[in-house]
Amino acid sequence: MSMQKLSRSIFILLIFAFPSAAQQAAKQTAAGKLVEIKIPTPSLKGNIFRDVTERDVSVYLPPGYDAAPTKLYPVIYLLHGYGRTNKIWTTDTGFNFPPILDALINGGKAREMIVVAPNANNRFGGSFYLNSPVTGNWEDYIFRDVVAYVDTNYRTLARASSRGIAGSDMGGFGAVSIGMKHTDVFSAIYAMSPCCLGMEGEFLEPHPAWMRVLRITKEEFHKLPQTPDNVYTFIFVGLSAAFAPNSENKLFYSDFLYREQDGKLVRNEAVAAKWKAKMPLYMVDEYKSNLLSLRGIFLDYGQNEQFPHIRIATALFSTSLAERGIPHTFEIYAGGDHRNKIKERLETRVFRFFSERLDFSER
Repeated sequence: MSMQKLSRSIFILLIFAFPSAAQQAAKQTAAGKLVEIKIPTPSLKGNIFRDVTERDVSVYLPPGYDAAPTKLYPVIYLLHGYGRTNKIWTTDTGFNFPPILDALINGGKAREMIVVAPNANNRFGGSFYLNSPVTGNWEDYIFRDVVAYVDTNYRTLARASSRGIAGSDMGGFGAVSIGMKHTDVFSAIYAMSPCCLGMEGEFLEPHPAWMRVLRITKEEFHKLPQTPDNVYTFIFVGLSAAFAPNSENKLFYSDFLYREQDGKLVRNEAVAAKWKAKMPLYMVDEYKSNLLSLRGIFLDYGQNEQFPHIRIATALFSTSLAERGIPHTFEIYAGGDHRNKIKERLETRVFRFFSERLDFSER
């Protein structure tokens, strides 16, 4: 072979062996695909308020999804907070996780996963991901309807060891509540600033918003603007419908944690017992074996968290887990309030946590 032909052969070999700078750049900036769908939700049918039973769901498919048509992926189910929808996770006005996860995957700091964000908002601002004869069976909607739809329509590793559940605020509560009860479906939990884990903080005090709740009419409630001054009014009505539903009470089809007596707020202990029966802090012994079987639990909130019950109940829940020898991580991070560091937590903790804990094997 002549020297000229040999040089040409080596040149051709190098072209195929080493991708061009353009090819390398394309690989480093590969983006996942966000798919917005509506899915049927049989678990929500028959709710008293006739809320729509076809719900929006955002599905993130990782950068390599289309390029590897037989590859299967773990799935993270990402639950939004009170007063929000699934859009909080995917838009610039919210936490917009897709470019965050793209960057982590391209940088080798997270593995390729499917992420599913369902919409669990209702006429009260949030379902709290609980089954209720009033608002519908939202727990079943998540672990049954959404999971079944995703496994049927996308290339998932359809087993508990490859599914994680996460959320913030109301979604953090949902992640813990659903995750600890359904370890046959999910194997790892991440709760960011989870609300309502226990009857603590402002739930133990006769908050003035309860008086407004007790005196407001349905017409007034539905005209009430969603401003910071009214936030607890909305939250307490939504919590009541989820934690203490009562189809015979025609006002809001629920019982309230407080009643008015001689112009003062008096706590309804029977209703408080209903709330506590659905709060994870008081369910640890019941679900201890489930919790021990999980591949990971991560709890966090920011040091400037505004809601007292979140700070207190999350710490108590962590203590309860530790006392029973249940492995988990609990972190109070610097500079964070209820929302301002969520994007940072997604980048530095959440997606990396699931990359380490979920089962990626295709066996």
